[in-house]
Amino acid sequence: MDRLGLYFLLFIGAFVASQFWLVWRTRNQRGRSAPRLDDVVNAKLLEQPRLILYFWRPGCHVCGTTSMVINPLLDTRKDIVKINALEERALARRFGILGTPTLVVISEGRIERVLTGSRNEQQIRDLVGAWGQDTDDGDGGDHPPG
Repeated sequence: MDRLGLYFLLFIGAFVASQFWLVWRTRNQRGRSAPRLDDVVNAKLLEQPRLILYFWRPGCHVCGTTSMVINPLLDTRKDIVKINALEERALARRFGILGTPTLVVISEGRIERVLTGSRNEQQIRDLVGAWGQDTDDGDGGDHPPG
């Protein structure tokens, strides 16, 4: 095998390993205490039994796609907070955000779930529990959960 082929295999191996590491790290956050939020989120939001943080950044194409689902929910849901990861770098570091878009679900002061990367509309709506609360998605239909 020539050197170019070896470098290519090393690159692919490093990429695959980094993806597994990201999945492992994300899953490892579940059940941990959520970092302090009172310096970024107002006190009334902190009283919510469940809080969903959406970390995004300008220029992120996948964030734009995710935002098309999240933005309409921001008008009707008070438990979703959209956070620009570039402007709130300290908060993103506290949560260990390695990439955007990332959705973090906090329940009773603990991290319940973390999703990083591209997700389809149904996955996002299922995560935020939006079925039944915001059923006007532009297609005129009412969608059941799951």
